[in-house]
Amino acid sequence: MAFLQDSDAIFRDYIIKHSLPQIYKALLSGLCVSCPEDPLHFMEEKILSILQDQDFEIVWHTFIDKDKQISSLAGGIVNYIFGYPEDSLNLSHLLEKAYTCYHTNLTKMCFTGWKSYIWQKKMKAARLLERMEEAEMYHTQRRIKLAFIKWTAWVQFQKQRWKDAERKLQKVQESVHCRKIITAWRHVVQDAKRTKEYFKKLERDMKESQNSGIPQGDGQDNLSLLPNRLFLKIFQSLGVRDLLKCAQVCQSWKAITQISSLWTEIDFSPESSWITDQMVERILRLHRVYVISVNLCGCNMVQRLSFRRISTFTFIYQTTAFIFCFVNLIKIQNTFVFKGQCRNLQELDLSECPTVNDENMKMILEGCQSLLSLNLACTHIANATIKVLARCCVMLRSLNLAYCIHFSDKDLQYLTTGTGCRRLRHLNLSGCSQITVDGFTCVAETCNSLQQIVLNDLPTLTDICVQVLVSRCRMLTVISLLESLNLSDVAFKAVAEVIDLTKILIEGNDVITDSSVKALCRSCLKLSELHLSCCPRVTDACFKTLGNLTKLCNLNISGCFKVTDMGLHYITEGPSAGQLRELDLSYCLKITDLSLRRISQKCISLTNLALCFCENLTDNGFECLDKCSSLISLDISGCKIHDKGLSALGANPSLRKLSAAECVFITDIGIKMFCRLCQRLELLDVCQCVRLSDRAIKALSFFCRTIATVRIAGCPKMTDAAVKYLTRAGHFLRELDVSGCSLLTDHTVCFLQCSCLHLRSINMLYCRNISRQAALKLQHRVQHWKHSNDDGPTFWINDS
Repeated sequence: MAFLQDSDAIFRDYIIKHSLPQIYKALLSGLCVSCPEDPLHFMEEKILSILQDQDFEIVWHTFIDKDKQISSLAGGIVNYIFGYPEDSLNLSHLLEKAYTCYHTNLTKMCFTGWKSYIWQKKMKAARLLERMEEAEMYHTQRRIKLAFIKWTAWVQFQKQRWKDAERKLQKVQESVHCRKIITAWRHVVQDAKRTKEYFKKLERDMKESQNSGIPQGDGQDNLSLLPNRLFLKIFQSLGVRDLLKCAQVCQSWKAITQISSLWTEIDFSPESSWITDQMVERILRLHRVYVISVNLCGCNMVQRLSFRRISTFTFIYQTTAFIFCFVNLIKIQNTFVFKGQCRNLQELDLSECPTVNDENMKMILEGCQSLLSLNLACTHIANATIKVLARCCVMLRSLNLAYCIHFSDKDLQYLTTGTGCRRLRHLNLSGCSQITVDGFTCVAETCNSLQQIVLNDLPTLTDICVQVLVSRCRMLTVISLLESLNLSDVAFKAVAEVIDLTKILIEGNDVITDSSVKALCRSCLKLSELHLSCCPRVTDACFKTLGNLTKLCNLNISGCFKVTDMGLHYITEGPSAGQLRELDLSYCLKITDLSLRRISQKCISLTNLALCFCENLTDNGFECLDKCSSLISLDISGCKIHDKGLSALGANPSLRKLSAAECVFITDIGIKMFCRLCQRLELLDVCQCVRLSDRAIKALSFFCRTIATVRIAGCPKMTDAAVKYLTRAGHFLRELDVSGCSLLTDHTVCFLQCSCLHLRSINMLYCRNISRQAALKLQHRVQHWKHSNDDGPTFWINDS
């Protein structure tokens, strides 16, 4: 095919266009290999096949049969004859194409290399920028860290300097405080030495006067001759009023009345009728350091001055200290205020004080943070006091808020946020009917260590309230639910399931049944006191379980009129019968003499027994009580007892108190026989015993010389002679009730004024013949005084 290089271009193009070299090569190869008999016919067929198929691919071995092997030598011969295919490509136009292709490939390769170079350069620049940013951030953080380390070290250094300065100031303060304390202690010691020397001198003078028989000096009365220990013990039994009077007798008595042990517990309640705000303030100011308990119950005249004295007092002194602060010498002038009035006060009773309000209580509670017991019953406190209680009273153990109706459930929420009242053991919320379930929830969350809770007189108290309370307060041992009318068996069963009680008081509940009592007795095995007064649905069915209690000491089932002798049989035959001390069977109408016989035989430790208005009891049953040797107090008011039964009761040597009010069958003879046998009687109540006269009181005053309380109200036959008998022999008489004795006159007042020096209570209601002027003569001598000239009640007049 080399001849084509020098041939005409048109001819060469024609040959190349129609692939004539390939056709010639394929035909020749087919003829050489196949060796057909008719070569022309073979070539004709192959050419026709090429014409029929325009897309037919023609190579040198196209027309060779597949079953015939073609050696490489044949291929070489064919290529030699016709030339190699590459020879045809050495044409000029092919070179141009080859150059163009090479140039394109080279350009593409250069562009690709340049693009790759640019991309790598950008990536390198981006990586460098990123690393620069990281380096800059690291450098910035390192500078911040170094600055923070230096700043922290500087702050620590400054804090240490402040601590050193504070320590120095504290040291200066403590030194000044110690100096003040030592100075005060020195004064106390000196005063104690002077007092001791005074008493030594007093004893020496007493001995000298005893030896010489001539009284010398101060305080030489018979009482001063006693040893100081006995002298002090006598003074400890006196009240505030008596101590103030004794301080005015002489110097020795005044010195004794100023002893600290006499003023640790100050009770102003008996003196509420005359005590003033200034007097209370003066007493507290003199004995502030030693006061532990203060009782201001019912003191109407106590005002802000006394409350301020209870809360705090201040004494101010100044100190100057020099400290180095920021390398500068600074002079600091400090003013220290010390609080220290009744700082040791632990018990405070402000019940029934009309002047107590939130302002006064805030002042007291913020100053007396060592309080353990606080009584605010029947006062006008509100939400501000509850806030202060929640904030300040951390040590409080007992809190009484009975009948304080000016705070609400929302105020009790402050208890859950503060630190106060967390250690309460005793809580009284009687009469606080404004408290709902939300309020009891707050109380339960805060005071979960309660042991005693009193919820008397709460008609709004429901089962849910009790359930919420006992679910948190698992340490409760005493619950009082008097006059809580809406509580059902659900509440009491919830109590029985959660806590173990030792004392429970229930009164006036018409819903509670035997199932509640059984549940309580089964779970509360340590129950020692059970009060089930006025629960009409309680029957004998629950007393079998009640009789199994081993530690029952006090049982009150008054008003349970369905209880019979069978129910008491379970009690007297139970394991606790021998240790039962108090038993109240008042208004148990089905109780008979059989129960009294069993009580006298089994209840060997019984001290108090109440049988009021038990209509089926007779003299035979009362005669059995003379064998009850431990019986001290007996109440048989309203019973059908006669003189025979009363005289049999007098045979009991331990009986000290007898209440026989409205026992209309007893007469003067029965009282005389009783008093002749029971000469150590201390209390006698025979109110509305219309058959009694002066002879009964005459026998009482003659035989019972230790009588202290006499109540003869509603006895129309009593005259001035009866009171005269009492005043002649009753040297220990402290309480007397003559209300409704219309025959008494002003002579009664004269007898009482002249003879009864220890009288503390006198009731003269409905005494028409005792004038107001005469009755007022006794008012300043007694603590409780009542008088009126009105006519008595209708039932007294009818009985008379």
